[in-house]
Amino acid sequence: MNVYFIVEILWEKIMKLLRSKIEELLNKAKVPKSFIEVLESKNDIFPFSVEGRKIAYLMDIGVLSYSEYQQIYHDYSRRNKYLELFDMAPRTFGETWGEQHVMKLFPEFVKATRENMQPLYPTFDGEFDLCLDGSIRVEVKACRANSEKDKKLSLAGRAYMRSEAKENKFKYNYQQLKPSCCDVFIWIGVCKDELIYWVLTSEELKNTGKLGSQHRNENTGVAGVDVFEGQVFMTEDELAPYCVEESKLVSVVRSKCKKG
Repeated sequence: MNVYFIVEILWEKIMKLLRSKIEELLNKAKVPKSFIEVLESKNDIFPFSVEGRKIAYLMDIGVLSYSEYQQIYHDYSRRNKYLELFDMAPRTFGETWGEQHVMKLFPEFVKATRENMQPLYPTFDGEFDLCLDGSIRVEVKACRANSEKDKKLSLAGRAYMRSEAKENKFKYNYQQLKPSCCDVFIWIGVCKDELIYWVLTSEELKNTGKLGSQHRNENTGVAGVDVFEGQVFMTEDELAPYCVEESKLVSVVRSKCKKG
């Protein structure tokens, strides 16, 4: 099977809206079906795709102006702003992207290490990711929203827009949660068009009633038992009480962890 044909299949869902717009313009220009078939019949040679040839033709005959092309490009880019995160290796995404993203946004968050945690937490051994104001222990988790229906497609090919994730009641899964080891969690929901942030204290997490056991601790979430490790599956609606605007992450974390 031709490699470009495989790529076109993988990206079919992602390109659906773009193709729809192109076909709308072709119909508006009354381009003969036979000519469209010629455009579609040529083999793709990167970066000259079928869609690219159609756009070039529409611009050549004056149906699509450059400013209109820029608008199509802008709309497509906006809908797929974070699509590259779905191509990131699971280990890299799960272990490093989230905390690096938060630190890049807000330098007030500092990577927790044995060296800088020694004064306050002498036994620190990587139990949490970041530290704020020298004492607030922060754990960052990220989850990508995607369809589970067609596993033949790549993760990027199954990526949800935020509206699609909400409509399909996608359950964000956050794993290896240790409420006893941190003060607050920052959870990031990654959709191809938007990032969503939720902030929960360890106590709020336990009070959701959604914390299920994972791996070595069958008593996770049981009242009176020190929580070791657990996971949650929650929809955006269930997470709504903890939703935070990106610009307010620092202030909300500080407010929720205020002593006394």
